[in-house]
Amino acid sequence: MVLIAGLAFFLNLSLGTALQWASVRWGVALSQALFIAGPVALGIRWFYLQPASVLPWRRPRPAEIAAALSGTLGLNHLLTLYGAWQDRIFPTPEILRALFDGLFVYRGPLDFAALLAVFALLPAVCEEMLFRGFLQGGLTRLLERPAMGVIASALVFGLFHLDPWRFVGITVLGLFLGSLRCVTGSLVPAVVAHASNNVISISLAASGRLAEGRVPASAGTIVVALLLIAAAPLLLRGAQAGRNPATRVL
Repeated sequence: MVLIAGLAFFLNLSLGTALQWASVRWGVALSQALFIAGPVALGIRWFYLQPASVLPWRRPRPAEIAAALSGTLGLNHLLTLYGAWQDRIFPTPEILRALFDGLFVYRGPLDFAALLAVFALLPAVCEEMLFRGFLQGGLTRLLERPAMGVIASALVFGLFHLDPWRFVGITVLGLFLGSLRCVTGSLVPAVVAHASNNVISISLAASGRLAEGRVPASAGTIVVALLLIAAAPLLLRGAQAGRNPATRVL
């Protein structure tokens, strides 16, 4: 487990960085496929693990997908507001801000779709394989408590991105994604939530709303966000109640 996570970190920091300097989009795509998902595939083969137990792609119930989307919408809004507040106290360096802004420049609808595929969909699939699949499963067995596995994998997820300005937001997102994986017994809701979060954040950044401070921030939007987050566990509980007791995940 440590070997695979360390291998992914080293490959991304070295070869992944070189690829991204050569071509940002192709570099990100190759890094995700080769250096995030790749070590997971190697780990399963090296340690003779059952792929279905490490990467459970069970088809989720509609209520589980609804919970993933509801929680993501609410959480993304609150984390966006938190990020704006944090930036006033602990501002992101201008060089990093300019770098992120440059990533999401696009030319037309097709180019925007390609941008979302590279920066939203592909990372959601590959990173969930590593963090909520291989890593969270291993940490849960090691720590013998599902909650500790969720927390530990979320912290590693936050640290892995090497971004102190986004560490809190990434870690909180990791807690939500890990909880989805733990409760549903499937990686699919976590992938849906991860991809949805990325799509929302990239769309806000590409539209200029984040840079211009035009994200709606009022008591009303905060209440709605909290209600969406509160709806997620209720939806999951309903899905659990309707599942066959023999396959229910506690």
